[in-house]
Amino acid sequence: MPAGHSPVRAVVFDFVNTLVPLREQEFVRILQDVYEYAHPFAPHVPFEAFLRHYVRIRDEQYARNLPHLRENSFYERMETLWQQLTGVPPNPKCVYAMMTRYALAFEKVVVPAEYLPSLLRYLSQRYLLAVLSNYPYAPCVRRVLSRHGLSRYLSSVVVSADVGIVKPHRELFHITLYQLGVFAEQAIYVGDDWCADMIGAARAGMRGVYTREWRTEPDPCENRAEASPVAQISSLAELPPLLANL
Repeated sequence: MPAGHSPVRAVVFDFVNTLVPLREQEFVRILQDVYEYAHPFAPHVPFEAFLRHYVRIRDEQYARNLPHLRENSFYERMETLWQQLTGVPPNPKCVYAMMTRYALAFEKVVVPAEYLPSLLRYLSQRYLLAVLSNYPYAPCVRRVLSRHGLSRYLSSVVVSADVGIVKPHRELFHITLYQLGVFAEQAIYVGDDWCADMIGAARAGMRGVYTREWRTEPDPCENRAEASPVAQISSLAELPPLLANL
């Protein structure tokens, strides 16, 4: 163990593009299921236009809220989408139906690597494990973890939608550490986003491991000096020997 470092007692994972892949192809398949529900109410709108509407609304939410580290309202996103598609005031029943279709499609489409359950089982015998995720609709995260038997290995699951703030806000990390019952210096955070994950973990006093296993787009924050991960990995399968040497 390097001098000055506490033994690792806990490993906290980001969710999207760390534990599970959510790339362009998965994203489009999820929205295709939502479109199938909404299309009868707006038959004049082709899927490509539907997709553009969704992305624009999402990006506008990020532009408003991310500077303040506020999580986006997923209901508001779908409500706005419904109104722009149909041209009529949103019907709450239909908005919730769209949200449900999104969550069910997310659960079906977002599939972890085959090695992940055995890896988490192995790690859970040696460390406390948790998920800390930025995601605007918590059922998406929790349903995937449950469907693939991953929840049983986790002592804590914290989703930004349930708290109202997003990483790199240090409070999300502090909530997770409190639920695990460990100090920041005893925990490792594994994530694919330099600003949200590596800088957020560093601000909370945690060591970081940067992964590029599933992320395909460039990371504009990568290598910013505010964070200094202990390692960069290309697969979570590299974690056991890495953790053993920290």
